Amino acid sequence: MSDSIADEAIGQACTLLTAALHCRRQSAELKKCLAASGSAGCAHAQQAFATCSHEHASEVISSLVSVASAHCKAEVAAFAACKRGGSRACEEEDLAALRCASLQVLRSATSALRLRALLSQSALESESYPR
Repeated sequence: MSDSIADEAIGQACTLLTAALHCRRQSAELKKCLAASGSAGCAHAQQAFATCSHEHASEVISSLVSVASAHCKAEVAAFAACKRGGSRACEEEDLAALRCASLQVLRSATSALRLRALLSQSALESESYPR
């Protein structure tokens, strides 16, 4: 998978988690506005969703980290090994774990219940993801 497609998956997963878990009202209002009038008349709803998204960004990343810890063992292990080595920032390994988690979230998105189950299971099973 190319980096741009994988990075797009991270963005899509973050948007999905934001809309499904943290900014439901703002997401619903934006969807309703877009359906009724298109993007031209929805600046207020778009700004409300963007503000809510920004306020919950750390929680969304924490959710991805939990999913990675529970479902992306190899990627998390590679990141942990890199961090123990201490010689570099380990950005590639960190992104690989987040990409893996994002794909898990997107695959689970076919049903809100499956997404909630994935996040609940991840929270229960997660190992500490080294920071």
